[in-house]
Amino acid sequence: MKIVKRMEISFWRRKSKQKDKVQLYCRIAVGGDRADIGSTGITTYVDYWDGSQVSAQDPEAFFKNEQLGIMRDQLRAIFNDLFRRKEKITAAKVRRIYESGSEKVSLLSVFELYMAESRSDPDRNLKKASLDVYDNVRKKLIDFLISEKALDLLVEDFDLDWVKKFRIWMKKFPLAADQIGHADSYVAKHTQTIKNVLAWAKLKKISDLNPLEGMRINNPKYDDPVFLTDEQFEKLRNYQFDNSHLQHAADVFILLCRCGFHYGDLKDFVLQHKTASRTGLDGEVWLIKDRIKTEVSIRVPQFEEVKQIVNKYGGWEKLPLTSLPKFNAWLKVIAAKLDLPEDLSSKAGRKTFTDWCFNTLFLSTDSVKVVLGRKTASGLDVYGRPDERRVIGEMNQSTVLQKRKKDTCP
Repeated sequence: MKIVKRMEISFWRRKSKQKDKVQLYCRIAVGGDRADIGSTGITTYVDYWDGSQVSAQDPEAFFKNEQLGIMRDQLRAIFNDLFRRKEKITAAKVRRIYESGSEKVSLLSVFELYMAESRSDPDRNLKKASLDVYDNVRKKLIDFLISEKALDLLVEDFDLDWVKKFRIWMKKFPLAADQIGHADSYVAKHTQTIKNVLAWAKLKKISDLNPLEGMRINNPKYDDPVFLTDEQFEKLRNYQFDNSHLQHAADVFILLCRCGFHYGDLKDFVLQHKTASRTGLDGEVWLIKDRIKTEVSIRVPQFEEVKQIVNKYGGWEKLPLTSLPKFNAWLKVIAAKLDLPEDLSSKAGRKTFTDWCFNTLFLSTDSVKVVLGRKTASGLDVYGRPDERRVIGEMNQSTVLQKRKKDTCP
């Protein structure tokens, strides 16, 4: 490691809000790397600053120059201390120690800084849904570190051993009375987010080390999608519940099964249905909107089942939507009552729609990407995948195979 032997400290002026005055700012440079320390809190008249100190014309020149000198000494002391210990020295590191009094930064502090920049970065322009995902990872990380009595764990100490501990903890985390541990895909996404935070910390020179650099997160193992078969869907559609809450939940779920929306996207569509419900190129009604999370456009025909549910309630804006936790709770009751998959949730609506598109309508993967609002097919099998039903359907549509059957029939 190359040892930097010199640090330059400079002060510069910026126009003050006070008439004819300037405010002094400090900047350091280490090995060609610069960092702004910020305002010194000192103001003087424009003509009283000569580039290195306040001139004697200022009645408080001695006091102000002494303050600047103390600032120089403090910065040099930090540099010299790092130099004596033969540690890597960067301008950002000197600034961090100067501002906080410590060169060590905790993992949670870095995560909070990452969250703050994510909220304010105009280039990323993240939606609330994405920010909520990051915040959920942060909360899970806090719970994990509390369990390990390591809330002050330093960012450079979160290495592969800690990642393994975190993943094990996530897979043993109690979710409900009868369910333990998050799915492998959920754990992988959380791990990837933490890895991104550490990479960001090094890029921003908040940390000199990224202990997870080079770590590869294996592709997660996805469970088989939970969806309703065509028979189960018709069973739900034809059943009339005595309880209005169950009927409302069933109707909304039926709608999700035939439009493929996430529950949040359904709520968003309702807010903009007057412009998002449009006449397509075929002259039929299409549901067109950008997904909340990715801003990729969903373009799906309004199928008859959707039209019937919307008409039943007198319009999109009158659909009986409730909070997602309540909706999922009612779906669990429905599943138990009708002997449907016990893991039934709002997500199963999108998965049922995907399975229907692939294996009943025989849509191509490219078409399924359009109706689901996805740019690529990567990860599409999380929602559904073609199976033997599709093979049989395509074989029945094959003129070649039909001719072979005809020719071989006695």
